Amino acid sequence: MKTLGYLLVLAPVVLLPACATITTKRDFDAVAKFGEYKTYAWAPEPNTQTLATPAVDQAIRDAVDKDLAARGFTKAPGNAPDFYAVYHLTSVQKTDVRHYTDWGFGTAYRAGYGYYLGWPVKTKTDVAVDQNPFGALILDFVEVRRQQLVWRGVASAAFLASNPDGNTARSTEAVHALLAKFPPEAIPPKP
Repeated sequence: MKTLGYLLVLAPVVLLPACATITTKRDFDAVAKFGEYKTYAWAPEPNTQTLATPAVDQAIRDAVDKDLAARGFTKAPGNAPDFYAVYHLTSVQKTDVRHYTDWGFGTAYRAGYGYYLGWPVKTKTDVAVDQNPFGALILDFVEVRRQQLVWRGVASAAFLASNPDGNTARSTEAVHALLAKFPPEAIPPKP
């Protein structure tokens, strides 16, 4: 019986990070000819600091390479590719504030607290404040010929600083969610 009690207490704590969803948004250039793209390469990296750990960086690159290869794109690092792939990570601390009100009925009136909207109560409000790391993976594809951003996908998810292995899996899952509908279907011209 004690074991069941421990499981009931620990299950939500263990399963909560796994239940966090990944929200994706995509946008693309309507005049881009995605059907003509055959090759891609990773864009030359600027000398800027990245938020990704080496494991997360490699997981993102491997997932993009795998998903693009599955869609028929060939990686062309030495040649002039049709488009460059580049990603960015953002991270913010999300604050969640919740208020709980206890409507202590019964003894409140006898204690001299009076009526609240006709009810004898003494209200008590508690506040819970949670700080959660929240991040986004931004994946861009830039057409080399026009030097124009042609596709952007943003995957927002909860990342835990204390769990780099979970972040690696979460990053891979975010890339798969983003590229699920790539390349976008052509938009018919307006009459």
